[in-house]
Amino acid sequence: MTRSVMVVGGGAFGVRHLAAYRSLGVPVGALVEPEAATRNWVAAEYGVPRTYASVADLLAAERPDAASVCVPGPVHRAVAVDLLDAGVPVLVEKPLAATAADAAAIVAVAERTGVLCQPGHILRHSAPHRALYEAVRAGRLGEVLAVSSRRDRPRTLSRLFPREHPALLTAVHDIDLALWYAAAPVVEVRAVARTRPGTENPVLVWAELRHANDVVSSIRNSYLLPENATNHTSDLVEVYGTDGVAHVDLGHPTLLVQGEPTEAPDWLLSPADGGGALAAELRHFLGQIDGTEPAAVVPLADGLHVVRVAEAVVDSAASGGAVRRIPPSPLPT
Repeated sequence: MTRSVMVVGGGAFGVRHLAAYRSLGVPVGALVEPEAATRNWVAAEYGVPRTYASVADLLAAERPDAASVCVPGPVHRAVAVDLLDAGVPVLVEKPLAATAADAAAIVAVAERTGVLCQPGHILRHSAPHRALYEAVRAGRLGEVLAVSSRRDRPRTLSRLFPREHPALLTAVHDIDLALWYAAAPVVEVRAVARTRPGTENPVLVWAELRHANDVVSSIRNSYLLPENATNHTSDLVEVYGTDGVAHVDLGHPTLLVQGEPTEAPDWLLSPADGGGALAAELRHFLGQIDGTEPAAVVPLADGLHVVRVAEAVVDSAASGGAVRRIPPSPLPT
């Protein structure tokens, strides 16, 4: 049984991980956060007994049984590699890394050490997305022909993440869904992007993907909703098959109870008070460590492939929509 869990990163998503572990009844023994004020406040708020300014400080003092890596993408490689080399299983928040080279380095260390590294692609643990996946795998739509995803976000993201390209911030969700539903790696990418005054990175990205089995996927991400938009989750994914069409629309939950705790059984991904798909993802992560969840929902190879595709989207869009090809490789089931 996993006894000692830690969270690396005390920012917005590190806090969500702390809340999700608490909702599972799993105590978090340590928090790593370089900023002292944030470290102290978060630890006090969530009852974390030990805090450290760096992973090196933590590993000099203790060896946790598991770690959630919730630091910014450019730091994923350094943090994940240090923990894996120390024998600590990690769940690395999406994307696996900010570059394909960094992601490949993480995969290499995980394979060399034999230590679990789980990419944090939360939508594979979302109840409606899993139900759609199970329907697709059961053949209810016939042969899959195409996957289409739309993800609209407020303009706030351009302000909060001014140097992060949408392909590596939000579109990684849609690339992963396309990979999951198509059940084949992406071999070809074509993308375009648009900016608006005052933004360094694109606020609109459209990408067309072709998979090794000739399934086509369309991905559309925007940061164009008003900052005070009522609905900050306007997400839609559709799967087209020879025998039918199915979709998941997160913009229209069937039930939402905004009480204590907040409840939306099928739709909320990472509610502030814990639960949701994030808790399911962490439960699976701990089960992988304990051996009670033998099959990985997100194989590590998929996490690497998603980053490679996202990089190709960035490159294609920067090149005016030029086709970028990705050598096909089999993905583990």
